[in-house]
Amino acid sequence: MILSGSYPYMPLWLLTLLFFVALMAAREVGLRLRLRRQQASRGLAGPTSSSKPMDPGGAKEDGFAMTSVMGLLALLIGFTFSLTLGRYDERRDLVLKEANAIGTTWLRTDLLDPKDGERMREVLRRYVDARVDFANARDAGDETQQFAQTVSLQNELWSVMRQGIATFRDNPRASLIVSTTNEAIDLAAERYAARQDHIPPRILRLLLIFAVLSAGLVGYERYQQRKATALLLLLFSLAVGLVLDLDLPSTGATSVPQDPMLDLQRSLHQVTPPPTPQMPVVSRAP
Repeated sequence: MILSGSYPYMPLWLLTLLFFVALMAAREVGLRLRLRRQQASRGLAGPTSSSKPMDPGGAKEDGFAMTSVMGLLALLIGFTFSLTLGRYDERRDLVLKEANAIGTTWLRTDLLDPKDGERMREVLRRYVDARVDFANARDAGDETQQFAQTVSLQNELWSVMRQGIATFRDNPRASLIVSTTNEAIDLAAERYAARQDHIPPRILRLLLIFAVLSAGLVGYERYQQRKATALLLLLFSLAVGLVLDLDLPSTGATSVPQDPMLDLQRSLHQVTPPPTPQMPVVSRAP
């Protein structure tokens, strides 16, 4: 249950299936222990013990223990789910903020000279394409490669921006372009860090151990309700699978929406560059 980086070592469905198999195995262990205990008790008490009614107080205590443990397991899964949902919302908000920052930078390129502004807009088009490719990375190597391309384009964008504001560096107009360009670069770094931010491995290990022990207790206390307990453990496994799905922004089925960045990409590529102004040719009469 230790997932390093943005990508698991195996498919998510296989992780969920293995988790369910582990819970079922723990339930079977608990069931075997209960049956062995009953056989030992009958052997010690003799044949007349089978006619004795079960102790209702002990049954209530066993039911209370199992209810408490399953409640704690549900609370632990809910706590882990809240962590992953918060990180999912953070990644989604960062996509919107970065798209807005790049869009504002695009608009403020009009403050530059026409030639410098067009150069910066051309770099911004390629930069947005790189950010979309970064979001669509499906493995660790592709993600690293796309982020390296992002860093390269950031250096090129900053260089073009510096050349564009060289003539009015001390003018407040320059600070408008610098601030949005710097914000777009910072948000790219925040998005990369957010994709690497996952549930702490210690919490995942604790969740696995607690779930296995709880499944063993279920098998021990509800050994006569095999179908009901199997359904209960399946639901817990699906809940854990959903938590892992939200925690994996690249390989999970629930991916972070990229609609703001895709809309920005379409709008930038649909914009046609303004025509280069030409000096009128004045013909002189001979």
